[in-house]
Amino acid sequence: MTGPVSGNGVGSLVPPPLGVGPSDALPAQRSAPEVGAVVSGPHTAILLIDSDQATRESLRRVLTTIGVSDITPAGSQSDVLAQLHAGLTGELALVSLSLGSHAPSVIAALRAAGWQRILALSPAADIGPVIDAVGAGANGVVIGQRANPAARNLPSTIHELSSREIEVIRLVADGRSNKWIGEQLALSALTVKSHLARIGRKLGTGDRAHMVALAMRAGVIG
Repeated sequence: MTGPVSGNGVGSLVPPPLGVGPSDALPAQRSAPEVGAVVSGPHTAILLIDSDQATRESLRRVLTTIGVSDITPAGSQSDVLAQLHAGLTGELALVSLSLGSHAPSVIAALRAAGWQRILALSPAADIGPVIDAVGAGANGVVIGQRANPAARNLPSTIHELSSREIEVIRLVADGRSNKWIGEQLALSALTVKSHLARIGRKLGTGDRAHMVALAMRAGVIG
């Protein structure tokens, strides 16, 4: 994923114009309110808005991995408006530009509802939607690839493959034997076999061709 784009150009980190430091780009989990505190409406740390379910789930897994568990998903403009009408508040809204012409109005509605940190997620570096998003009130735009629809039914453990296991499965994809792979990686054929056994357990299959197909669908190997 490339660096975020803001009204001032491209930077190495999202530049919220609120005096927020890099460590605050993603919110820490909010502690329980103090006794006597007034809480108006439901609260979420992150509102995740994307029209594609697979992409929402992929982003949710990434956020959960880094310790963010308070996430509310939304798949359309109407979903967002309903959440805001119910009084939803939070620390960060991620708005996918896959919403098309609805994206700027969603960002504007979030800003009007008091959301101070809004990032637009763009699947492509098209300047028009980026300018519209920033003009509507987004603090920045993160450009990256969308989730592969073919990856919806992949085992979640596929992303637990180690760098060595990825090396092995990549060479298996090239049609190499265990002996050849061992020679290339300075491993014994038995060690390569052990790596493949662990890969098989993580992917739920012992078939080499199926392992390769799953790894390719997940984008683990090219």
